[in-house]
Amino acid sequence: MDIQMNRAKGIALVILSAVIYGITPTMAKYTYTHGSNPVMMTMFRSLLPIPIILVILLAKKISIKIPVKILGKISVIALVGSTVTSVMLNMSYNYIPVGMSTTLHFVYPTFVSILCFLFYKEHIDRAKILALIISGAGILCFFQGGASGSLIGILLALGSGMTYAFYMVAVDKWGIKDLHPMVFSLYTCLFVSVYTFLYGLMTNQVTFGLTPLSWVFTFLVAVSVSIGANAFLQVGIRYTGASTAAILSMFEPITSVVCGILILRESLSGTKLLGCSLILIAVYLLTRKRAVVE
Repeated sequence: MDIQMNRAKGIALVILSAVIYGITPTMAKYTYTHGSNPVMMTMFRSLLPIPIILVILLAKKISIKIPVKILGKISVIALVGSTVTSVMLNMSYNYIPVGMSTTLHFVYPTFVSILCFLFYKEHIDRAKILALIISGAGILCFFQGGASGSLIGILLALGSGMTYAFYMVAVDKWGIKDLHPMVFSLYTCLFVSVYTFLYGLMTNQVTFGLTPLSWVFTFLVAVSVSIGANAFLQVGIRYTGASTAAILSMFEPITSVVCGILILRESLSGTKLLGCSLILIAVYLLTRKRAVVE
């Protein structure tokens, strides 16, 4: 009975985490029309949670000392896997619907399989090949010609999926996964804050002229994702397992599509909805295959 209760609790927490992740693009897009921009959103999303993470680490008496070599690896992961990913994904919201952006970003499991095959010689079986073909067909559904802005948004969202795939592979293969999650989050947030601030200065995108409500949404995005959604996901994985959690995480793009249509009044053509569906099917096949293996 306790096992069933814990599993039900884990499922609920993972779904809640995915829903939070799915809602945040809508809040982020709102801030862009009220003084913010993708660079500032990425910076604040990393900067604001730092004091909270520090308090948690101090309260639990967890040491933040790590080897210099690991720190160097985190700096690279934070640059490519976190900073570039977040900036590109947040920028894509300016060009295409948030639901489309999130779904295209969700091709990252496909890119993870490709990276592991190319650099770590991991086997790609028939199920993975089928998933790659389906996801490729889904991506093609978005390339229908038309405004160049849509193409830019599509490429940005896909690019964010590629760099996030690098993040996933690097954390797994570079000895980072053995580091305490909160310590890793602390240093990642620090590096991302510095990277985005410097990039913002170079591109003249640093601004603090947000409206009061925009500041509220920015704070909600930062705290709900970095503290709420991440924590819910970690606890959920503990009760359900990583593979089940990965499948349940598909509620994220679904939530983004629904929020985009209902709140932002965005529209998706039948072909693009088909593309979203194909990508989600491919992700399901990849995560389901991993669940069977485990």
